[in-house]
Amino acid sequence: MLIDLKVAGKNVLIFGGGNIGEKKARKFSQANSKVTVVSKSFTDGLKQLSQRGKVKLVEAEADVNSPSISSLISKSNLIIAATDNRKLNESIVKKTRKRGILVCAVDTPTISDFYLPAIAHVGKIRIAISTGGKSPAMARVLRKRVEELITKEDILQVTLQHYARKVTRSRIPDKEARKNVLYQIIQDHNVKRLLKEGNLKEAKAVAKQIIERH
Repeated sequence: MLIDLKVAGKNVLIFGGGNIGEKKARKFSQANSKVTVVSKSFTDGLKQLSQRGKVKLVEAEADVNSPSISSLISKSNLIIAATDNRKLNESIVKKTRKRGILVCAVDTPTISDFYLPAIAHVGKIRIAISTGGKSPAMARVLRKRVEELITKEDILQVTLQHYARKVTRSRIPDKEARKNVLYQIIQDHNVKRLLKEGNLKEAKAVAKQIIERH
């Protein structure tokens, strides 16, 4: 089961300053998380992120038993074990799990509490592609296919549906009736034509007319 976590403002601790650690740091930074990366060395990309204030770098051994690292763990909401040492990643998972903190070992999905799926971004639409950790490469391939399938009309339909949901809530008390009206708007030929032309304003007017008939 996929869950879309709200990680903005959350403390995310990443062990590993290599390319994988950088990739995960960028993702969480883009989601406005408070990211800390622990490693003995860091990629140039991570150093640049640090200079821009996007992540905090802690130059240290990933020793889960040291007081300083233990303190960082206790203050974290999510932890990513992304070192190049599988046994070390496993020890990070064990230490973290004892404290009830969600943890992901990038090289051992079977012991992780969650996976980081490939995310297709088209406009404001986000679609997660997960293979359960079995094939990150295939997840990326499928992500690209999905991004090619989503049209400009689909993106505008999301905006239109957001508008229509607000209007129906104030006009139609029955939940099932509201749902039916929203599907009518999605399937309406005039609405589809207007969105295909990029005319969101007129599409909203047609949607309002459909709502007012109920």
